Amino acid sequence: MSSVYARWTGERPAVVLMCPGRNVSEALKREILLGLEEEGVPVVVQEGNGDAEELGHQAARISPLEVGIGLDSQGKAVIHHRKLRRHQPVFTVHLNLRPEAARIVGTNAARLVKVVPFKTM
Repeated sequence: MSSVYARWTGERPAVVLMCPGRNVSEALKREILLGLEEEGVPVVVQEGNGDAEELGHQAARISPLEVGIGLDSQGKAVIHHRKLRRHQPVFTVHLNLRPEAARIVGTNAARLVKVVPFKTM
């Protein structure tokens, strides 16, 4: 995972995963990161405030690849694109502590960047 995960310095293109600093499932976060890594798309993790929709929108706005993922403390994940409005994410998924669903969120965010068909949940 270390090959594509780094603290974001703003120097290289990456998808941004934004989540609260506390009360977020580390297992779900890890699975999202692994999904991106499997697709070969770099990712960085940033802390933020708000619900998954707001976090995803903020992440997409700062991502050089224009794709962001928001993960909130309730296990809701959102994939967002910079060109979409806040309340119109590409995907919204309630993960319910399902690691396989979290990995697909990461995979689909990477596929949005690569412009290839999404994996089904």
